[in-house]
Amino acid sequence: MRVLLNVIAGPHKGLEFAFDQHDTFLVGRSKHAHFQLPAKDKYFSRIHFMLEVNPPECRLIDMGSHNGTFVNGSQVFTADLKDGDQIRAGHTILRVQVKRISATPTSSSTIRFHHDLAVPVGLPVIPGYTLERELGRGVMGVTYLAQRVGHPLRYAIKVVRPATQATDAHLHEFLRYVRMLTRLDHAHILRLREADVCPAGLYFVTDYFASLSMTELLKRDGPLSVKRTVRIANQILHALLYAHAHHFVHRDIKPGNILIGDIDGKETVMLADFGVGRLYQTAPFSGLGLTASLLDLVSFIPPEVLFNFHDVNPAADQYSTAAVLYHLLTATPALEMPTAKERRYSSMLRRLFVPLTERRGDLPPALADAIHKALARSVSQRHAGIAEFRQAILAAI
Repeated sequence: MRVLLNVIAGPHKGLEFAFDQHDTFLVGRSKHAHFQLPAKDKYFSRIHFMLEVNPPECRLIDMGSHNGTFVNGSQVFTADLKDGDQIRAGHTILRVQVKRISATPTSSSTIRFHHDLAVPVGLPVIPGYTLERELGRGVMGVTYLAQRVGHPLRYAIKVVRPATQATDAHLHEFLRYVRMLTRLDHAHILRLREADVCPAGLYFVTDYFASLSMTELLKRDGPLSVKRTVRIANQILHALLYAHAHHFVHRDIKPGNILIGDIDGKETVMLADFGVGRLYQTAPFSGLGLTASLLDLVSFIPPEVLFNFHDVNPAADQYSTAAVLYHLLTATPALEMPTAKERRYSSMLRRLFVPLTERRGDLPPALADAIHKALARSVSQRHAGIAEFRQAILAAI
């Protein structure tokens, strides 16, 4: 499938933009916009609206524009678009077209999954495993405690039901990339053992780690001490040093993907879903997951992801880790967001932070500076790499 945007009115009439994979598309006067409109057009904001496209799906979000965005004549804040819809902003009108691309017999074969995981219908069937109970639910899917048949060890199995029908070819390609992640073997990375397809969807088998997520930890303990936060940071950054050296980027570091438990009497951190979330998010069958969770997770999403959805630069992990450390120290998100939803998207682009020392008077200034630098909007203004970021954090106390 392919989504086309045709400019049918305005100063850029005749332009066409084509999307055949999951992507984001920003429209406005800013130099960062993918479709940059005339700088002197008083009807357009710097970033007027954003589209998330994953053919055949397409979702529009008005980014807090001054003069509004209209779909088929009606002003909208957000809208799921379909073939033939017209988007108007200022003097510009774009028409949405959804086209089917001729498919080979292999790619046209689709797989339908049986259960909607949002509704409890019993435990899924995973070949070779006995599922015991549900461990938790997240943005991607449901995680279960499981035991391999004939073996004593327990595992955690995440089951993800694709948002749309998946072709054999797309599933094969996705699983080929995911299985590369089984090579990651580090003391602070939750080991991926297996990935495959079951009747309920895709499943991912990892080692079981009795733990709390960072979200649960903060609810229990509140803002963490400086020394405890630095110990946690050291483990996260040590894992990232290893992964980046082996050319793997997480790009989905957030509180729910950081697990904290006890190993041999020591508080131990594990990075979960390493790379899996990123690969799933870019898959054609993942739906429109970015905009669905954008406001909830925006503090942990590097700004470059919005401007270049397929960017997998290690600097993204540096930014997200810094946002996590800010969260650990303050129990508040790094970004200062307005209460009104219609203003939150525009604020998200401005990346406004409350300085750490204003939230915590006991923080060493060098620690705050190290985290602030990693949170720079521009990649070039961040630390040169994870090693430098780790050194700055450890030297701060």
